Amino acid sequence: MKGFALCLAAVFLMGNTAFAAEKTEKTAVPVHQTVVWDGTETKMPGYNIDGYTYFRLRDMAKMVSAYATNEMHYFDLQYQKETNSITIVRKKEKYQYVAENKTFDVGTENKKAYASSASVLLNDLDVTKIGLVEDGYVIDGYTFYKLRDITRLLGMDVGWCEEEKVTEVLSQPKKVYSNDPTLYRKPVIYLYPEKTMDVSVKLDYAGDLTVTYPTYDGGWQVTAQPDGTLTNHADGLEYSYLFWEGNGQLEVDFSEGFVVKGEDTAAFLQKTLSDMGLTPKEYNDFIVYWLPFMQENAYNLISFQQENYTEQAKLDIHPAPDSVLRVFMAFRSLEKPIEVKPQEFQPFERNGFTVVEWGGTEVK
Repeated sequence: MKGFALCLAAVFLMGNTAFAAEKTEKTAVPVHQTVVWDGTETKMPGYNIDGYTYFRLRDMAKMVSAYATNEMHYFDLQYQKETNSITIVRKKEKYQYVAENKTFDVGTENKKAYASSASVLLNDLDVTKIGLVEDGYVIDGYTFYKLRDITRLLGMDVGWCEEEKVTEVLSQPKKVYSNDPTLYRKPVIYLYPEKTMDVSVKLDYAGDLTVTYPTYDGGWQVTAQPDGTLTNHADGLEYSYLFWEGNGQLEVDFSEGFVVKGEDTAAFLQKTLSDMGLTPKEYNDFIVYWLPFMQENAYNLISFQQENYTEQAKLDIHPAPDSVLRVFMAFRSLEKPIEVKPQEFQPFERNGFTVVEWGGTEVK
């Protein structure tokens, strides 16, 4: 596939027992959508309603069991007639597909679709009430929902390739890689030698530097004080840190991280950055810069990209430091919370000549 934005395709649901609550009539256009499940291409029958594609839930359960390489996403379905609810049950066994009298197909004629009143539950949580599963439609007695809603519940990723008109579903933890340049925002480098010393700092970075301060002319040559004060040899002026920004490529891994309300971002960053090893001055510098980008979002998906970042932007420092901490945050704005495995960090100890760096990027 080429690059995927959030899926415009959507999902499906369950069989013969759902009800239509409203008689708001929509036109459902039959489609056979190409869906790639962990690299396996399939055709799924569904309907296009208002520009979104919908499928039956039982069809997706069958596809997940047949093609998803991560068995943690297998699920079963239970329908409760008394409450008019469909429960998605997480399990490691493959979905036992219930044979139908005839093979389901959408045919070639447009159909009438009506809003569904059925509730969708993930175990005991009604996900329709809290908006994680949105508009479902009843067509010929079957209920259909958006693919993106269900994959979000199950922890899978779904994308849409506009050029190829293909939906891709990934069941493994997703690494987001874009052909578009990543904006490395305000990486700043602090130097803390044990005694006053001259230090050379060079950045091994394949992208384009857009801003540096002081001016980066093949590298920085500074005299560093134990308190972090830097005197730049090129202009004789004092600086608190070395600053750069640039455009480049970065593989961003959101398989682990944190989902934080926008209004809670400052408190989260204070604690997390402190736990990672930043001093109050350093994490306050970080928060003052990043908070305006994050606090107004409903939620932020935050993940620190230490390994990915350090592979893309290497530092060459002489004399070599004894301790190095490089913190690079990636975040994405969310309208609703999602589940993500919490990220863990190794303790950082400042021994001898210490170098600390922080920066970040917003993934859109």
